Amino acid sequence: MVMSSVRSVSRTSLSVAQVIPVRQIITSVLVIKEANVGIMNLRMRMFHDANAPLADGLRRKELLSMSDKDFESKHTFIQWAFPTPESSNQVSNAPVLDLETAVWLAEKPEVSAFLEAMTVRFLEFLSVNEHWKQRYNHNHLRISRAIQSLRLLHSWELADWFYNKVKDFAGDSFPLMEEADRYWAYYASPLHDRIAGAFVGLAIGDALGAPVEFADRGTFEPVTSYRSGGRFNLPAGAWTDDTAMALCLAQSLIEKKTLENEDLLNRFCDWAANGSNTSTGIAVGIGQNTLRVLGDFRRNGYLEALPFGAKNDGNGSLMRLASVACFAKDNIEEALALASLQSKATHASRHAEQCCQILTELLCQLLNGKPLTSALEQTRKRQVNNEISAMMRRNIVEESEDDIQSDGYVINTLHAALWSTLTTDSFESAVLRACNLGDDADTTAAVAGQIAGAMYGYSNIPQDLKVGLMDERKLYVTSQFFSRKVG
Repeated sequence: MVMSSVRSVSRTSLSVAQVIPVRQIITSVLVIKEANVGIMNLRMRMFHDANAPLADGLRRKELLSMSDKDFESKHTFIQWAFPTPESSNQVSNAPVLDLETAVWLAEKPEVSAFLEAMTVRFLEFLSVNEHWKQRYNHNHLRISRAIQSLRLLHSWELADWFYNKVKDFAGDSFPLMEEADRYWAYYASPLHDRIAGAFVGLAIGDALGAPVEFADRGTFEPVTSYRSGGRFNLPAGAWTDDTAMALCLAQSLIEKKTLENEDLLNRFCDWAANGSNTSTGIAVGIGQNTLRVLGDFRRNGYLEALPFGAKNDGNGSLMRLASVACFAKDNIEEALALASLQSKATHASRHAEQCCQILTELLCQLLNGKPLTSALEQTRKRQVNNEISAMMRRNIVEESEDDIQSDGYVINTLHAALWSTLTTDSFESAVLRACNLGDDADTTAAVAGQIAGAMYGYSNIPQDLKVGLMDERKLYVTSQFFSRKVG
C-alpha cells in the first residue's frame, strides 16, 4: 500500500466527493468567469466533483474496481485517472491540464487520495500480467503518463515510488524497455524534486523571514518556525512580494514559453493593483522602485526600468529569480539572458543584473545535480564587476555573522544567502540562519531558500514547513510546470 510517508504534504484521506448537481457546477463556473477569476476545466471538474461518467463511461470511483480485462482493453480512462499538460496522440478528446486546473486538482484532498488508490490499482495490474514486459507495449505510454501526473498533482516521492515498483515488476525484462525508460526516468528524475525545492524554497524563506523583516539583528526572538505578525501583520505561513513576483514571473514563462517583459510587467501591475498571486489577497512589500517602474510602464509603456538613484541596486530582481533557472535549467546561456532581461524590467542596475546572472548560473548547476562547492567554483569564473567578483572570491564559509550585512543592497543579499547556505547542512538550518540575520530578512531567506532548495530537494524539506506554507500546492504545482517534454 502507498504509505503516508510518500506524500509531500500531509492530508486527511477522504471518501469520494459528494455528488454535486451538474447544473450547480455550470452555474458556479459562470460565476467564477464573471468574477474574472478564470474558469476551471469544466470537464475535469464534472468528473471529480459531479461524479460524471466521463472516463470510458465510468465514474471516478468505478476506475478503482475495473477488471484486468477492462484495464487492458479500455483506453480513455487512463487520461482521466492520470491527467497531464500534454495532449494524447491516441485519444483526441482526452483532458489536457492547464496550470489553473492542475492547481485546483492538487488542492483537493480527495483527488490526492484517488491518485494514491489508482496508483496501487495500476501496480496490481502490472504485477499479475506479463504481456507488458516487452520492447514495445501500449502500457508503457500509460506508465509514462502516470509518473508525470503523480509528480505534478501529488508529489515527486509518489512518482518515484511508482517508477521503482514498475522496475521491480519488470524484473529481468526491464532492459528491453530502454526506450520507454528514457521517458520514465526523466519524469521521475530527482531534477524535478530539486526544481520544487528551489521554487517553493523561495516562498518558505520569504514566509519565515516576513515577520522579522526590518527588525535589527538580535532584537527579536530567534525564528524557529512560522509565526504571525511583522510590519504587515501577516498570518503565520504567509508570504510577501518576493514570492508573489516569483509567481508572476513563473506564470509568464510557462504561458509564453519565453520571457516577454510586457506580459511580465502586466502581471506585476495586476498583483500590485488587484492582489493577484498573493497569500492574503492584498499585495504587501511593494518597494518605491517597483511602484515607480510599474507607473512608468502604465503611463509610457517602458519595458525596462529607468535609473532611480541608489534604489536601482536593490535586491528585488534577485529575490524572484528561481523561476528563470527552473525554466531554462538545460541551457545556461538562455537562462543568463532571461535573468538579465527580467532584472532590467524593474532595476536599472548593472549590480542587480550581474548578481542575477551569478545566482542563475549557480542554481542551474545545482538543479542539474552539482554539489554547491563545485557549482560555486564554476560560477566564480564568470566575468562580473569588481565588487561582485571580490565578494565571490571571499572565503565565505570561514566568515562570522559579524561579517554579514543583510540589508536590501543586492550584493549584500547574495553574500548573506551564500553564507547562510555554506555554513549549514540542511534546508531548514540555512533559511533560519538567513532570516535570523534580520533587516531584509524575508528576501535574504528567500534567496537562501532558492539555493538550499536546489541543493537538498523538496523531499528533504521538513514537513511542517510545507504544511504551514500558504498556497503550498499552488507553488508546488507551478514548479512542476517548468519541466519540458522529453525530446
